[in-house]
Amino acid sequence: MRFSSEKNGRAEGMAAEWISCGSGFIEADVIRWNESVWHKPRGRRGRTLNIGDRAVIAEVIRDGGEWIDVLIRGCTVVSEKPGRKVALLPKGQEARRKRRTIERGKPERLLWSDESARAILASKFLS
Repeated sequence: MRFSSEKNGRAEGMAAEWISCGSGFIEADVIRWNESVWHKPRGRRGRTLNIGDRAVIAEVIRDGGEWIDVLIRGCTVVSEKPGRKVALLPKGQEARRKRRTIERGKPERLLWSDESARAILASKFLS
């Protein structure tokens, strides 16, 4: 099926648009951020090692203040240290992250098709 606004085989206006949101995300937002991956040593005295970074795309399910429950929509490896393997998060899995962890990763949110509806949901006067 072809779109009427196609040029060069690509549909215009179909690309996702991400905007920086900081800590301004709410339930039902789709967000993406970068997070560090750490390796815990086997012994009690070993130090944790940063083995790389991954980019996570997730939908916010619950916002409990300090803790955020998300549903993983995608995950990619951004960087790996030599000799280490960064584990990817499986799609469809629920995860819990501290709000501060997400804020450190420079979060961006996906624009809604109707931003006025999102503004009503995000309003502190209506909730």
